[in-house]
Amino acid sequence: MDKFKLKLFFLELLELSYVDIRPGWGNPCSELLKKMCLYQDTWLDRMVGDYTDKSHEFRLNGAGLKLHWRVDKETREFSCYISGDQVNDYHVFVARARQTIKWNGFDRK
Repeated sequence: MDKFKLKLFFLELLELSYVDIRPGWGNPCSELLKKMCLYQDTWLDRMVGDYTDKSHEFRLNGAGLKLHWRVDKETREFSCYISGDQVNDYHVFVARARQTIKWNGFDRK
């Protein structure tokens, strides 16, 4: 898995998050923004170095919008998907983020 490709992917998600901001709802990726600004290397190194072959969950906005990710133990390929009880609240972001996941080839399970 390429750490640089993950950085670019998360940057794409952050850019998409500003398309779906509505008063009172906040940014759909507020926690991702925090992670990428404050803990980027530590957080990405954890993903790149994950050998557990288990699915992990990350709250994109600190509430009910989640990114589930996994690194295949044998192929070392990163995959992810978006879920959570706020998927319908951020429908524009989620639809575009799912396209971005697919375009990056991260939609494998």
